[in-house]
Parts: sequence; structure tokens; C-alpha cells
Amino acid sequence: MEKFEFKKEEGILDSLDKQLLLARKLENVYQNRPDIGSFVGAMPGTKYENNYSEESVNKDKEYVKQKRIDIEKTNIIDTRDNLDRVEGGFQLSEILQAMVVDRLNKKWFKDCEAIMTSDYDDLKVGVDAVMKHKTGGYLGVAFDFTVTNKEENIKKKLQKEWDSVKEGEVRTIKYFEDPDTKQKGSLLVPKFIIGASKKDVEELANAYLNNNNELLDNHPLKYVILLQIEEQLQTVLDYYEVNKENPKFQFAKKQYEKIESLIRNMKNEIHTNEEMHKNIDLYEYTKTNIALDTMRRFRVMRESESI
Repeated sequence: MEKFEFKKEEGILDSLDKQLLLARKLENVYQNRPDIGSFVGAMPGTKYENNYSEESVNKDKEYVKQKRIDIEKTNIIDTRDNLDRVEGGFQLSEILQAMVVDRLNKKWFKDCEAIMTSDYDDLKVGVDAVMKHKTGGYLGVAFDFTVTNKEENIKKKLQKEWDSVKEGEVRTIKYFEDPDTKQKGSLLVPKFIIGASKKDVEELANAYLNNNNELLDNHPLKYVILLQIEEQLQTVLDYYEVNKENPKFQFAKKQYEKIESLIRNMKNEIHTNEEMHKNIDLYEYTKTNIALDTMRRFRVMRESESI
């Protein structure tokens, strides 16, 4: 059985020329990012219209501006003990985000498309993109770069989301424009953490640079993404099932249940994709994914707490 051979090449962060070329290949991803200034006057005649007054939108613009300044300050502080920054974790996360959104919009998953969130929702809610299925299902995804000795980062993000789950909360994207209807307004989305390795990011980046469409179409990361979402989804649904008599969880439970059959069908499509199985052993690949392993152990911990 022929396998993909992932060759060792110069890292994407080692070459400015490569970064610029990749940025040009992915420029459409950011061109479609919502401009929050265009939302002034959105949702007229509803109880949410005040959220989109000129004053409110300008306040959110100031929030983004200040948050960017704070991030810059943080990035220039001593990084001796911060492996993510030393190894370019933030930049790799941004590259990963753009590549995955681009693949989603090039039919990585059947009948799905991805919409980048605004700067405000990225920074305020921590959701990088929204995935939409043609049936009307929506879910929010947050991308994270992980290395083997930094799985604690994934644990922290999972725990932060778990705190919201226990309150029956569902994340709200304030500035969302539906790509089909062009309607502007807010959107409730269950949020999921997506982790990838540096190796994943480098392989996809080099595939873009070398126009390797076969690898781009069939990279196993797309399968692992679904497994990660599924693991988090079942952790949440198991918790809500145990607490099904609590009325504060009823709304959130319904939002997560909408995603369940969607993810199951997307997985089945990959399982029946002969091209995927011809080129790589999905089972072996999943065994080395640190983020997925962390999510599985997180689920076991939550289950033990419910017993």
C-alpha cells in the first residue's frame, strides 16, 4: 500500500519568502473576514439592535485596538519560559487557522464551508472560525498549536470551556454574516478546541507551496479534527445527560445535539473515502495526536467526577 512520504524541509517560519508565498495562496481567507464597522444598524426591530448602534460598535473597535496592544506587550516580555513563543506557536496557529479554513471552503468536508470570525469575536470569544453545514448546522472552532510537552495548554483551554458548559452557556458570535443569506447579526455556536502538531502545520504548508493537491485533499488532520470535536461533544452531552433534570442545561443541550449527527455523518464520509485509506493509516496517525489524547483523558476525568 502506497503511503504519503512526508519529507523534512525548511520550516515555514525559517523562510520569509515561503511565508509570503503561502500568504498569497491564502489571501482569500482573510478577505472574507467580517468588518465590524459594517454591522452598524444590524438586527433592526429586535431586542438586539442596541448591540449594533454606532456607539456599541465603536466601543468594540476600541476593545480590539487595546487588546492588540496588550498582546504586543505580552509578546515582547521575557519568553525564556514560554515554549509556545520560542517555537513560533502563535504564528503557526495563525497559519494553521488560515489553511484549515481554506480547505473547508474547498470541500474538505462535503456540504460544509467555513467563515472567519471578526477580530472582535476572535479576541473576545476565542472563536477563530465558524463551520456551517448546508443543513443549517453551525459550530465554532478555536485552533491551537501544541507540542508534546505543552499539552497543558490544551488542558487549560478545555477546562475553560468546561466551566462554561457547567453553567449551561453557549458561545455567542456577535459579528456574523451568513455567507449564503448575507444576513448580519449574532450567532450561538458550541465551541470546540482544535489541536495540531508542528509537523501537521509544516506538512500542509509545504503541500500548499508545492501545489500538492493530493496531500491537501487527503491529509489525515481533517479526520483528527472530527475526532477532536466528537470527543469534546460527547464529554458535554454525557454531562448534560447525567444532569438532564436540571432546566438550566436544556437549551445548551439542544445546541450540542444539533452537531452530533452532523459530525457522525462527516466521519462516515471519510471512512468510505478509499483515497484516504490508500494513502495513510488513520488509526496509526490518531495515536500520535497529543491534543486528541489529552481530550480523551479529559473526558475520562469528567466521567469519573460524575460517578
